[in-house]
Amino acid sequence: MPETNSPEPFYSLARSAGDFVFLSALGPVNERMEVVGSTIEEQARACMEAMDRALASEGATFDDLVCVDVFLTDLEERDRFNVVYAEFLGERKPARRLYGAGTLFKGIKVEVTGVAYTGER
Repeated sequence: MPETNSPEPFYSLARSAGDFVFLSALGPVNERMEVVGSTIEEQARACMEAMDRALASEGATFDDLVCVDVFLTDLEERDRFNVVYAEFLGERKPARRLYGAGTLFKGIKVEVTGVAYTGER
């Protein structure tokens, strides 16, 4: 399975508890903690790719997501974010909460987190 460790030593990117997988907030940063992309589309894609890796590290997929939280610094970019988000989710849509965030780590535009359930497959 892929690595679940964060570049920072005090948390994991994903953690299983029984049939649930809890994801840390995932932003558009690489393993050196450098921001990836400058547009909302580029950053959204980087976040969703990070989510895919974090889920896979615990044996889960996007189909297992039951809830997703999205933090956007500019809610006017919601529709542009949603285009990228939809590319990753297919037909099964998790519950979702969308928040307007004042400032995010390193000035990023978006961050995502979620909970997956791997039971009853």
